Amino acid sequence: MTLVLSGWRIDPGSRQASKSGTTRILSPRAVKLIEALKAADGAVLSRSYLLDKIWPDVFVSDESLTQVVAEVRRVLGDKGVIATVPKGGYRLAKAAASEAPAPQALWGCGIADLEAHAFCLEARLELARCGPGSIQRAVQLTEEAVSLAPDCAVALTENALALVRAHLYWSEGRDMIDAAIQSAERAVSRAPWLATGHSVLGYALSGAGQRKAADAAHSCAIAKEGLTYSTYHLAGWHLMSCGRTRSAITFFEQAGKLEVDNIKSSLHAALLCAGSDPVRSRRNARTALRRCGTRLETDPNDLRAKTAMPLSMLLLGQPDAAWDLMEDTDVRDSAQAIYAASALTLIGETDRAVSMLEELFDHGWRDMPWLQADPSFARISGHKRFEKMRRCFASA
Repeated sequence: MTLVLSGWRIDPGSRQASKSGTTRILSPRAVKLIEALKAADGAVLSRSYLLDKIWPDVFVSDESLTQVVAEVRRVLGDKGVIATVPKGGYRLAKAAASEAPAPQALWGCGIADLEAHAFCLEARLELARCGPGSIQRAVQLTEEAVSLAPDCAVALTENALALVRAHLYWSEGRDMIDAAIQSAERAVSRAPWLATGHSVLGYALSGAGQRKAADAAHSCAIAKEGLTYSTYHLAGWHLMSCGRTRSAITFFEQAGKLEVDNIKSSLHAALLCAGSDPVRSRRNARTALRRCGTRLETDPNDLRAKTAMPLSMLLLGQPDAAWDLMEDTDVRDSAQAIYAASALTLIGETDRAVSMLEELFDHGWRDMPWLQADPSFARISGHKRFEKMRRCFASA
């Protein structure tokens, strides 16, 4: 059950409090306190009762309860939400209503909903292939989906995801991050149980540099049931952007397990642990290489597979085969050029790698966290043009 208290919607399971687009996390003790006071329906609960309820079989001082009460007041921004009764204890000063979880149906049953669902599926395929113009088409497709099903959390989530990708990888998407956050917030408000909605909200907030809010959104997503590839992959990207590489690798690996034809997560894990754990890196690179082959059997023009395959080969110590594939792949006007640039640095083609990164930057690529995290780019850290580009990134 979701509690509504002082204008905040509190999900006891995830400990998340949400209000007007703001998200905060309560401690487990704070949630227990709110639930106990709510169950009392306005009656006064003594300090000794609350101590036993919140800390069963554990001796703590009265000060511990005082601190939890203060936490609830501080997090909710309302000093009067819990009333102190002299020589009595505490009670809720304002009624806390309970809300049953929203209905689990994410799509309506009309023809417009079916068509919107189809548009979302097509947009996901575009983002998976990530060829020239794919991100732009994904944005257009998800916008059409939202126009057909404006209250559908899935359509709103897919639209937010496409907008974040546009913000990170497309020159005309620089100002789309606010729209992405708004779309994700609408999705979460309509389906608070949907892990992917919280996950994409975290992705958007992280892309906007709002790391604390992103932490809360990703934590809420992980606390939900029915976790998906996106939940773990986007949380991994966030951890990576915060410099938590070891945890990011684990999340990327879990994402790869949840979507068996996915290349991106396995390749990211392989790259990130190439220097620290070669055995683990090769294991992930083999997974990525196998999936590249499977994808290319289905679609020989799958650009993600064509660019990820030589990079996977390089991580497995197969430079000659990788070079032949790289020379036959055109990555112009695609965000997948980042993999080609990474491969060029590993193979020693420093100037070509920097030129490719410069072209990416000119076309709107702004995924600074990946540029910093990919260890292959450490090999060109002293290159003057590369350092100039990184300074431009930082000031953009």
